[in-house]
Amino acid sequence: MMGKFRQCALAQVVVVALMVASTAWAGDPELVLSTSHEEIHAGDTVILDLYLHNPTDTAIVQKLPSSLPCTVQWGDTEASCEARRVEEPTAYGEKIPARGYAKWQYAVAIPTDARETIRLRLRTLSAAALLLPVSATPADASAPEDVSPLADASTPVAPTSLDNGDALVQSYLENLSVHRPMYFLLGVDPGLDQTKFQFSFKYRLFNPKGYLAEVAPWMSGFHIAYTQRSIWDLKDDSKPFEDTSYMPELFYEISNIDLNIKRITTFGIQGGYEHESNGKSGDDSRSTNYLYLRPVLGIHLVDTFYLKVAPKIFTYVNNSENTNDDIMDYRGYFDLEVGIVDTEGLALNSHLWWADEGATVQLDLTYPMSRLLAKSVNLYLHAQYFSGYAETLLHYNERHDAFRLGFSIVR
Repeated sequence: MMGKFRQCALAQVVVVALMVASTAWAGDPELVLSTSHEEIHAGDTVILDLYLHNPTDTAIVQKLPSSLPCTVQWGDTEASCEARRVEEPTAYGEKIPARGYAKWQYAVAIPTDARETIRLRLRTLSAAALLLPVSATPADASAPEDVSPLADASTPVAPTSLDNGDALVQSYLENLSVHRPMYFLLGVDPGLDQTKFQFSFKYRLFNPKGYLAEVAPWMSGFHIAYTQRSIWDLKDDSKPFEDTSYMPELFYEISNIDLNIKRITTFGIQGGYEHESNGKSGDDSRSTNYLYLRPVLGIHLVDTFYLKVAPKIFTYVNNSENTNDDIMDYRGYFDLEVGIVDTEGLALNSHLWWADEGATVQLDLTYPMSRLLAKSVNLYLHAQYFSGYAETLLHYNERHDAFRLGFSIVR
């Protein structure tokens, strides 16, 4: 145990020493790649620590992609793999203080046929390669002394944590990510009958490492998504849902277009087809469909403050003529999203819709609870104000105002 502790401590000292040594000169940011894993088997998923040192006297903002292509070499064999961010990257990048450094973590799967010492290199970044000793997979190793009575005595069994969901259920979660804000908000004014929640996710259809994406890289931009938003009447004894919008969509996303403009840290475009309905029948049934285009622009203002501008232009396709034939008069054809974000604190996001019957506005103010409770709770305090039309499909032509308070996990 003490030997492993000394190895881990030595690795950290080496990384810090490299950072300190690089402060002797001023220039471009320097990348250092390391890992704290002490024993690696072929087929393991290894967490890589990517340190970026800022040798200048001015704080900088750096954005790294959600995935990095890698090359793994052993003997005469070379294989390609992909390292993926452990935490979802922010849209604006991370601030690195003057003469300081930041750390990002990536997970990469070691090839199952890797042997002895491997050389792991990032293909798109100038970090020095890692040399890692690799042991045989646990299945090839000798069986441990203590074997579960439920297993055959000849089959080695490794302990598994239930926190690792894909250890017991295989998944493709690396292709799943957030799509729109996710929150639960209690109705304050006019009351609990205006409680609201929303969850949303998107899924990449074509694996960026697969054959189709290698032949035609643009195919990795196709996504399916699903968003559900509900108004929940918690004031009523039976706690009914007043109305729910079910919103599946198919869209194409170009997530990172480099404009070569210093202050623009993010620029991308989404465009696709979205269906929205409330799942009801008879006179309460509502449904419509959209074709939309949505560019997203992130601009660094100062320190950790950013400006987000995301105008969404849409038109209606196969709109229900029986139940909501005039919804465009209340929701319009344009949604302007503007946000001012402090990545370490408050964020104010706004939506503004223009329509013939008048304007609609939604304001969302969020603050990380981790700043209040020493990183013990990973939630945002969330206040929302809505004023206008078509927050729900059922009452799309009725103007109303609502103020809500609650929590969000994606803002």
